[in-house]
Amino acid sequence: MARQGGNPPQAAAISRPPLVKIYGLQAGLLVLAAAGVMLVDAASAKALLIGGLISVLPNAYFARMAFRHRGSRAASEVSSAFKRGEAGKFVLTVSLFAIVFSTVPDLRVEALFAGFIGMMLVNLFFAWKVSNFRSGR
Repeated sequence: MARQGGNPPQAAAISRPPLVKIYGLQAGLLVLAAAGVMLVDAASAKALLIGGLISVLPNAYFARMAFRHRGSRAASEVSSAFKRGEAGKFVLTVSLFAIVFSTVPDLRVEALFAGFIGMMLVNLFFAWKVSNFRSGR
């Protein structure tokens, strides 16, 4: 079948999510939260900051790996990058927790997990906002 018109068909351009902006905002929120807690208890603020970083750093690694490739021609690379990114995220998270539990004296475990879970929720919120922005809602 002959193609009508002079322009070749083009794929829809899918932009990458603003990863630097997302993880920069997360880090900023984490520092603000830790600064607020610092007014009450320095040890809890340190644990909150560490817990938040244990969440943010592996998630940033995953996002970097997952969005390295794009396009239908790179489908196998995209799939492979997602798998490697998820595996790396898991290994980084477990390793960071192990390092922190074995090296940080007088660790406030509640604050550590509050920082970790808090940043996981912030990451979920940002992912939701980005997906809604892309879909035009």
